[in-house]
Amino acid sequence: MELREASRRGAGWPRRWLAIAALSGLLLAAAACGDDSDSDDSSSASGSEPADESSGGADLLGPVEEASGEPVKIGMVSDGATDAFDNTDEIRSAEATAEFWNTHRGGIGGRPIEIVPCETGADPAGATDCANQLVEQDVVAVALSQSAQVESVWEPLHAAGVPTLFFQVNSDDMLADTTTSFVMVNPLATLFGLPVSAAESADADKIAFVNIDVPAALTAFESGAADAILENAGLEYELVKIPVGTADMTSQMQQVVSGGAGVVHIIGNDAFCIAAINGLAAVGYDGEITSISQCITDATREGVTGGGLEGISITATQAVGAADDPAYQLYEAVMAEYGQEVEDVDNALAMGGYTIVSSLAAALDGISGDITPATVVETIKAMQETDYPGADGITFQCGGSAFPEQPAVCTNQSLRAVLDADGNPASYEAVDATDILP
Repeated sequence: MELREASRRGAGWPRRWLAIAALSGLLLAAAACGDDSDSDDSSSASGSEPADESSGGADLLGPVEEASGEPVKIGMVSDGATDAFDNTDEIRSAEATAEFWNTHRGGIGGRPIEIVPCETGADPAGATDCANQLVEQDVVAVALSQSAQVESVWEPLHAAGVPTLFFQVNSDDMLADTTTSFVMVNPLATLFGLPVSAAESADADKIAFVNIDVPAALTAFESGAADAILENAGLEYELVKIPVGTADMTSQMQQVVSGGAGVVHIIGNDAFCIAAINGLAAVGYDGEITSISQCITDATREGVTGGGLEGISITATQAVGAADDPAYQLYEAVMAEYGQEVEDVDNALAMGGYTIVSSLAAALDGISGDITPATVVETIKAMQETDYPGADGITFQCGGSAFPEQPAVCTNQSLRAVLDADGNPASYEAVDATDILP
């Protein structure tokens, strides 16, 4: 995947805007927590087959390097199984990943990784209870891929000095923390990196943001945060706010076409996106369309007919289903060997468990001596830039260097997934939003 960089660096902005933009970047994230049609986990690239020994899977795992000695306890928090969804594949995948690291990568510091799982039930009290249980069980760190109750997990862990590695969060306190918090993906980068990258590749000078009219989706624009980022990128923009439940957006999309936008970025759920995409087709829009991963579900694939999804780009944080991506190939090989209990391997939920545990283990490469929460924090902060386990072409480095305004952030990079006519990713490429950040 080719690494695409965004535009030039500019001046900084007030810290309060960072939290606002973060909220918008994570709009509807909770909806992706377990329904595999509601996130990029349903968008697997076609033609992918699970790796096995006959296809070189064993070679991808590498030589045996077994860990030994007293286990290193790593907490793994998931919302788990509820009446509405079942996210336990996250835990199964995390445990399979630990087996891989213990057998082929020498665990952590030569010692085997012991995953200590806990399910929140998507409940704040359950999340707090999970955190307290993990503190009592003397885990040295906690990994979390996705949860509707991130802050309730984080607060007791932070108070106890237990380091946490999260996939992505929207809390200003967590993003600004310089002590024990680490966040893989920069929410500002995932919000603005894709449409800016699309504008650059299309040689467009204006982006229209078609946003569902709810506060979390709009505050980044109403506060002026979007002004700062898009000015850095040298782009004009238009904000088109559309009420929830609008079924026919033809008139609003005519406004977009008349305004001359070369890129339209849609932020909303699947029903919102169906109306927006069909409205753009109705008025003959022929520019670039980008969106968030929650936009593309089975409902979207059914509601946008005639190949109307082909060429649309969505933000992704893992190369799910990309048969030619080395990081995904390794994930498949690990699951083929150790993940027999994982029910849906070709799913971003399962891959999230793999990616967050692998990222934590990679960040602790070279740790030695006593492995405690304090030495884990010290090692992560001193880590070298390393490959991101979720996709080829992306790197991460925790410790504050990625984006000093959000010192917990580990990378400003994400993925641009381009859809085929069936609404599945036909290709991925890395996008680096560093240069549009202050």
